[in-house]
Amino acid sequence: MSDFDPGEKTEKTPEQTREMLRRAEELLNERFRSRAANGAGTIPVSEEAGEGAAKDPKVEELTQGLQRMAADFSNYRKRTDAERLDFVKYAKSDLIAKLLDVLDGYDRALETVPEDVRKQPWVEGMWLVERKLRSILEGEGLTAIDSLGTSFDPYLHQAVVHLESDQPEGTVIAEFSKAYKLHDRVIRPALVTVAKAPTAAGRRAGEEKES
Repeated sequence: MSDFDPGEKTEKTPEQTREMLRRAEELLNERFRSRAANGAGTIPVSEEAGEGAAKDPKVEELTQGLQRMAADFSNYRKRTDAERLDFVKYAKSDLIAKLLDVLDGYDRALETVPEDVRKQPWVEGMWLVERKLRSILEGEGLTAIDSLGTSFDPYLHQAVVHLESDQPEGTVIAEFSKAYKLHDRVIRPALVTVAKAPTAAGRRAGEEKES
């Protein structure tokens, strides 16, 4: 007796699914050959599937099992295709996240270049490398996220300091490093300073400074 169980609900590998489909087809063919030998006539599998299902409960059970397995396999194939595309889309995320440190280093170095040497060839060369690196990363789907003036978002920001400010509480008032996303996924949160409501002592100190 075959160990094929059309009502089985456990998830199977593609190889197991194909093997069960093959065995189910063999059972159906064997059933049809038996009917033909008993004088019922030879009917192609594709034509008898519906008629046989209406007359024979076993054939109906096997047919429904085949339909369920075909649907499960189709869903499995769609899911694995989506997972493969997602893997390809974000396969470079670790490397790009590391290159962001290099980009930050260029940005910090260029910000400290004195104004009187900004036209020097070596400085222009640094700008060229920075722009080229940024262009390559943007071509891979990298996008910078602006944080200054926005409300603190734990998915986008990592608070380094909470500082008393006249800005609304929870507002990002300083940014130590930018947040970046690759396509639609955040690969690095921003390091930020977040405003908090001033205390009574802080308000008095501010008033004294103004006076």
